[in-house]
This record gives sequence, structure tokens and C-alpha cells, in this order.
Amino acid sequence: MATDNTLARRRSVRLRDLARYTVAIDARTGTTTLDLWPPDATPAVRHTHGVDEWLTLIAAGQAVGVTSEATANQNPRPGVAYRVLRDAPPIPVWLAWWTDDPPAHLDDLVALSRDAYGR
Repeated sequence: MATDNTLARRRSVRLRDLARYTVAIDARTGTTTLDLWPPDATPAVRHTHGVDEWLTLIAAGQAVGVTSEATANQNPRPGVAYRVLRDAPPIPVWLAWWTDDPPAHLDDLVALSRDAYGR
């Protein structure tokens, strides 16, 4: 959400708090779907085509977004406040590599990923 959104003053929000706003959904890389909300509380949607467009729309106060903790860590943006969404289901994160050509330091990569994003 935008930093000047009244919800940004809270430490956490719920899906029902976001339902009254337009929700930006990144059609290219996003994991958010309207299935998160009950049919009688579905928010308006604005589709974007990349993380930069998604963040720009949110920073401008034209929409709110739902994303993983990884986005908050990897994409800090002036004007965007990331808050914990208390009632959303967890988003699975998958690491993949070629079985016949694993990356160097694979064990370190898996451990670092679990430390950063695992529960």
C-alpha cells in the first residue's frame, strides 16, 4: 500500500481491510488471485505487467497489493509500505536446478533460502 494510506499506520492488515481498495495483480509474475477473498467481498482489480509497474501503481495510491515477504525484502520502494497480511495463506517457494548440473554451493543456497524465507 502507499505510505500515505491510512492502513500503512498499522503493523498488520487482513484481507477484508484490502477489499475496499483496488488490488493490483501482476499478470506476469504475481501469485495473487481473487480466490483469496470470499465471493461477496471481492475487490476491484487492476492488472499490471511487471513488478515495477505494480510498485509504481501502489506508490501512487491507485491500488494496494498482496505479495510475498520476498518482494518486500528485494524491492523496497519509496512510497510503498509493506505490512503483514495476517489471514492470507502461505505462498510456496520452490527452488529448482538442473539435476545433471546443480549450482555451485547448492547446500549453502538452500540453507540461505530457508533462513531468509522459511518458516
